[in-house]
Amino acid sequence: MFKVAIIGGGPRGLWAAEELLTLARERGASIDLHVFNDGLGVAYQPDQPEEWLINVRSSTISTQFSDFTQWLRKRNVESSFPPRRLVGEFLEESWDALLEYVPQGCSLTMHAKHVDTIKPCGKKGEGWLVQEQEFDEILLATGHAHDWPGSLSQEDFPESVRLIASPYPASNLDGIKSTDRVLVRGAALTFIDITRVCSPAVFIPITRTGKLMIPKPDVTELYLEDLLNEGSEKIRSAKDLSELRAVLTEVSSQIQERAGKEDEEWGMGATWRELYPSIVERASYEGRDSLKGFDHLAREMERLAFGPPPESFEYLQELVKSGVVDITHLHRGREPLADLVRELEITVVIDAVIPPPGVVPGTLVHTLVKEGYARMRPGTRGLDVAADGTVQGQRHLAAVGRMTEDVVLGNDTLSRSLHDIIPKWARRVIRDASTYPDRVHGIPSLPARLEPWVEKLTSDPAACRQLIEQFGSPVNVLHSGSMPRNINELVDAGIQMGVDTRIFFARKANKGLTFVDTVKDTGHGVDVASERELSQVLNRGVPGDRIILSAAIKPDRLLALAIENGVIISVDSRDELDRIAALVGDRVARVAPRVAPDPAVLPPTRFGERAADWGNRLTEVIPGVDIVGLHVHLHGYAAKDRALALRECCQLVDSLRECGHSPQFIDLGGGVPMSYVESEEDWIRYQSAKSATSAGYAKSFTWKDDPLPNTYPFYQTPVRGNWLKDVLSKGVAQMLIDRGLRLHLEPGRSLLDGCGVTLAEVAFVKTRSDGLPLVGLAMNRTQCRTTSDDFLIDPLHIASGDTGEEIEAYLVGAYCIEDELILRRRIRFPRGVKPGDIIGIPNTAGYFMHILESASHQIPLAKNVVWPERQLDDIDADLDVTIR
Repeated sequence: MFKVAIIGGGPRGLWAAEELLTLARERGASIDLHVFNDGLGVAYQPDQPEEWLINVRSSTISTQFSDFTQWLRKRNVESSFPPRRLVGEFLEESWDALLEYVPQGCSLTMHAKHVDTIKPCGKKGEGWLVQEQEFDEILLATGHAHDWPGSLSQEDFPESVRLIASPYPASNLDGIKSTDRVLVRGAALTFIDITRVCSPAVFIPITRTGKLMIPKPDVTELYLEDLLNEGSEKIRSAKDLSELRAVLTEVSSQIQERAGKEDEEWGMGATWRELYPSIVERASYEGRDSLKGFDHLAREMERLAFGPPPESFEYLQELVKSGVVDITHLHRGREPLADLVRELEITVVIDAVIPPPGVVPGTLVHTLVKEGYARMRPGTRGLDVAADGTVQGQRHLAAVGRMTEDVVLGNDTLSRSLHDIIPKWARRVIRDASTYPDRVHGIPSLPARLEPWVEKLTSDPAACRQLIEQFGSPVNVLHSGSMPRNINELVDAGIQMGVDTRIFFARKANKGLTFVDTVKDTGHGVDVASERELSQVLNRGVPGDRIILSAAIKPDRLLALAIENGVIISVDSRDELDRIAALVGDRVARVAPRVAPDPAVLPPTRFGERAADWGNRLTEVIPGVDIVGLHVHLHGYAAKDRALALRECCQLVDSLRECGHSPQFIDLGGGVPMSYVESEEDWIRYQSAKSATSAGYAKSFTWKDDPLPNTYPFYQTPVRGNWLKDVLSKGVAQMLIDRGLRLHLEPGRSLLDGCGVTLAEVAFVKTRSDGLPLVGLAMNRTQCRTTSDDFLIDPLHIASGDTGEEIEAYLVGAYCIEDELILRRRIRFPRGVKPGDIIGIPNTAGYFMHILESASHQIPLAKNVVWPERQLDDIDADLDVTIR
C-alpha cells in the first residue's frame, strides 16, 4: 500500500483526504492514509459561542458528505451566516462519514497529535519520517500558525494590565469585568468576535489601517454576468498592477451604476469579490511576479470585500453608537502600545491580530525552509509550490493553504471552487500509487482476465485496424482455443468424483460455428434451441445423439427434424410429450422429460413439470418414445440447488425404471459459473464503491446514476471444475454412480470463457449539451448486452499515434436514442482518446455478442471473424441450412 500522511485535519485536510480516497475508490489504488490532527483549530471549535458567525455564505461550503446548507436545513437552521460552531460540527460529521466509507483496499487512521518535525528518509531520500513512521507522501495542511514573533507579551505592559494573548477559546475572555477599559489590537473579524461575548466599560480598537471592515457587499439581485465576463478577461490579460487597478475601477463604476449606488468602497468591494476567481488566477504563482505591490492592494480590498456578515456588522454599529466601542483612536495602531495603555487608562489588552499567512517563524514549514528542504518564493511570504501543491525541489512533499499565501492567492477560504490544487495533488499521488497509471479503465476499475491471444491482438494496433477496415465496426473476433481447456476442467472434475460427465455446448451463447466444430472435435455435444441452430449443427457433422434440443417452444417441424436425426429432445410438458408421440410414426423419439423441482425447496421455474406429474404420466412405456434421460433447467449457479435437483431426479429415475423406462443420464441445464475478473479484491472494491454510491456518500459512476441492480457476478468462486465438485459432494456423486447415470452439463458462457473480443472504432469525441464527455463507438448497445444491466469489465484502448489529455467519458453507440450506452459506467482514458482509435471489449463471446443483437436502423449486424485465420465464421457465409 502507498502510505500517505496529511498533517492537519481542518477543512483542507478533510478535502485532501476525501479527494484522495475518492480517486483510490475509482481507480483501484491502495492507499494507507494517516491524518495527524491536533484539533479543528480555533475557528471551528464546536463549543464556541453561538454569536461567532461564519463570514462566508453557507451555500459556498460543502464536503463529500453533504452540502452545508442542506445539512443546516435538517437542523432547522436557515441562516446564510450561521454560527461557526455548526461548521465545526459539520466538519466532524464529514470526517466520521469518511471513516465509515473508506474504500475497500485502503485504510484511514486518525492521529490526535501535533507534528512539529518531519525528516526525509529512504534510500533515495524520497520518503518522509513522521512520528517515527515512514511515508511515501506528505501533505502539509496545517492552517493558521498557533503563534508568531509579532504577538504581544505580558512583559510589554505593567503588571496591573492584563494581557489576553488570544481571544480563542472564548473562555480566555471570561475574566473581563464591566468596569474594564479594553484596548484591542486589531479591528477585523477577530475584534468583532470579541465584542459579541463580553461587556466591558469600553472597547478601544486600534489598527494600522485606521479603518473598520465594512459588511460584505451583496449583489445577488443584480444582473452582472456581462460585466464580470468582460472584466475577468481583462483581469487575466492585465500586464501589471496599474492595468489591473484600472480594470477594477472601471468595473466598479459599472456595478455602482447598475446598483444605483455612489459608494466607491462598496463598488470596489463588490468588484473584488465577484472578480476574485480571475484575480486568483492572475495573481498566483508566476503571475504575482509581474504585479509588484499587489499585496498592498489585496489587504486594502480584503477590508472592503471580505468583511463581517450583516448581523455582526449591525451589532458592532450599535456598540459604536452607544459608546461601548470607541473608534476615535482607531488610527493609532502604529504607536507604542505601552504609551497608549497609560494614556487611555487601559486595564485589559487583547491581541486580536492573528498570525500572518505565509512561512511563519516557529512553524513546521519554517523549519523545513531553514533546513533546506523547502524555500520561500522570492518577493513573497509564501512557501514556493507547484500548481499541484508539490513543494519546489521535492517530489513527495506538498503543501496547501495559508502557508503558501502570496504564491497562491486566496487561501483563507472554505470554498472548494476557488482552487484546484488539492484535486491536482490527489491525482498526482494516485498516479504514483498506481501499478498501471496509464491503463484505460471503468470507474471503479475492473480489469479483465485476458487470454494470451487477446493480449497479443490488442497490443497490435495495425492488426486491429486491418480487421476493422476489412470487416467493419464492430467486429467480433472469435478464438476457440480456450474451449477444450474449459471442457476438460469440467470433465476431469466429474472423473475425480467418479461420475461420467458429458458436455453439451449451449449454442445460444454464441452463434459462431467455429465453436460447434471445436466441441464436436473434442467428442462432446451441443445444446440447441431453434430449428436453424439444429440444422446448422447437423450440417457441421454433429451426430444426433450428441445434440439435445432444449427449445422452450418447439413447432412440429422442429420436433420432426429432431426425431428424424435421433436428437435428444428435452420435453417441457406432458402435452409436448403427447405431440412427440403423435409425430414419431415408425421412428423412435429419444426424449428427456424436463423436471421442475419442488417449488417448496427451490425457486419456481417456467421450465418443465413436477416430478410427480411425470411419474403419473410415465407409468408405462410409450410406443415410439424412448425415455433416455431426465433434464432440469435451473436459474443461477447455487451448487446446493443443483444438488437438490439431482437428488429429486434420481428418485424419479428409480420410479421410471420400475415402470419399464431406461433413463441413462440426468442433464443439468442452466449454466456453469465463470469469472471475468482475475482479482477478487477488484470485485470487492467495485461492490464497496457501489455501496458508498447507494448510500449517497460517493459520487455516482454510472450514466444518470443508474444503480445497476442486475449484473452478472463478474467475479465468483468456485467456478467450473471446483464448482462441479461442490455440486457432486455430500453423496450426490454416489447417487449417480449407484444408478449408473451419466451427468450431462449445458454450459455456454463458461465454455466460451476467453474465446472472444469485440472491437469497435471510435467515431467521435464530444460533449453532451451540459458538457458531459462522450466517446461515440461505431456499434450499438445490443452488440454487447445480455439480459443484465451492463457489461462491467474494463475496455481496452487500442490507439496509434499521439495521445491527448486525460478524459473521463461515457461510451455511446449508434442508435438514435438518448440512453444508447455501450457501457453504463464512466470510462477513464488517462492519455485521452480520439476518433479512429479502437476500443476492445474483452471476453464477450459468451452471450454478450449475440443474445440481444439487433439490426435496428437497418445497421448491419457485426461480422464474426475467426482468429488467427482472419476469416469470416461460416455463420456469416449464408450457408444453406438444408440437411444434406
